[in-house]
This record gives sequence, structure tokens and C-alpha cells, in this order.
Amino acid sequence: MDGKTDIQKSNPLVRFFDKQTVRTNPFGTNQSADRAYRRAERLAAALFLVTNHIPADEPLRVAIRSGAVRLLENVLSLRNEMRTESENVVACRASIRNEISLVRVLAVAGFLSIQNANTMIAGLDELGSFLNASQGSPLSDMYALSHEGLLDIREGHIKDTHILKDRIDIKDTAQMSDTPSLKKGIHVREEAILAVLRSGGELGIRDIAANLPEYSEKMIQRHLVDLIATGRVKKTGLKRWSRYSVVV
Repeated sequence: MDGKTDIQKSNPLVRFFDKQTVRTNPFGTNQSADRAYRRAERLAAALFLVTNHIPADEPLRVAIRSGAVRLLENVLSLRNEMRTESENVVACRASIRNEISLVRVLAVAGFLSIQNANTMIAGLDELGSFLNASQGSPLSDMYALSHEGLLDIREGHIKDTHILKDRIDIKDTAQMSDTPSLKKGIHVREEAILAVLRSGGELGIRDIAANLPEYSEKMIQRHLVDLIATGRVKKTGLKRWSRYSVVV
């Protein structure tokens, strides 16, 4: 039975997700919601995969697959609500917790190995933690204030009526390439990483990324290399077992 339910068989599905580029984007500049949905998409596929061998009329199979579809719908509904404690956010966390319970029952019933159940539960729980961390992420905002719109005020009226502009419309590349601004951005990211390490102690790259959903793991890794080189962070372990902590 373990062979049938081995989650390692999902590797072709992972390659399937990675190779395909979907241009339809309902999330706009809300990067946190986009990442959450992509995680939910893979989790839903894995939940369907590990229930393939279960009889079609088994209530657990029906409940888990229905929950996976509902989870996708709930995460998609968060595209404009990542920063607020809305009903959709609460419903999304509830659906994640419900799926965790169903996976546990699936393991107890003998339909899924304990190892694979733990893998699925960890993935679902990480998605829930990601949603929590995203609520404090500035990249969960759908709009950015226009600098010109805030400064150009005449006769008590705001000249620029589109003060709230979608970030996709901001094309001031000269400002983005400004060296002082770039250095400031690097400093902000490094300080954010240091703040996570101070509060969490010795952490792995995934633990750091879970607390900084606005930054990719590759970006965090690059900054960690610089922080280690400057003596502000120390690293223990190798490769996937690497842990990072602040140098006291």
C-alpha cells in the first residue's frame, strides 16, 4: 500500500507545474497571494494523488478531494485580502485545518503511510503559516501610493486623481536603478532577515522564508551569503541541513 501512496511519485507532477507558465494572473502585484495559490495548487494535486487507490465510494476520499477543491477556491478568494482578517482568511485557515484532520484519519484508517501523512500535514501546515506571515507583508498590498500624487496638491485638491496606482503601472525605471535606492533596499532586506533570526534563533532557509513571504528563498540565500561574509550571521551544517543564526 505504501508503494501506491508514495508521494515521491508526485515528482512528474512537480515538473508538470514547473514547466508550464500560466499567463492568466488574477493576483496582480499581490505576490503573497500568488505564492499561496501555487502552493495550494500543488497540495491539492498531491491530495488527489494519494487518494487514487481508495475506493470511489469511501467517504474519506470524497471528503479529502472536496476539501482540496474548496481549499483552492478559498485561497483564490484571498487575492485582495491577504492583509486583513476577513471571513475568507478565516475560512481558508479552517479548510487547511480540516484537511490536516482528514489526512490524519486517512493514515489511521490504513489508507496512507504515516511518513506520507506527515509530509502532507507539514505541507498544509506550512501553507497556513505562510498565510499568517503574509498578513504582515507589504507585498500583500494591491496598490502603491503615487509619490507625485501626494506632493502635487493645489488649492486644497489633489491634482492626481489616481493616487492609488497599481504597481504594474509604475514604470519609473530610472528611479529603480538609482544606486542609493538599491543599497537601501538591500539594507532593508538584510535587516528583515536579521530580525527573523533574532526572534527565531537558529533557523533553516525555509523557516526564514516562511516569515518573509515577500522574498524568495533564492533572494534570502544571496543576502545570507553577504551577511555571513560580513560576520553578522553564522552558518552551521551543509546544504539542506544548513542553519543560520545571528552572531552575538
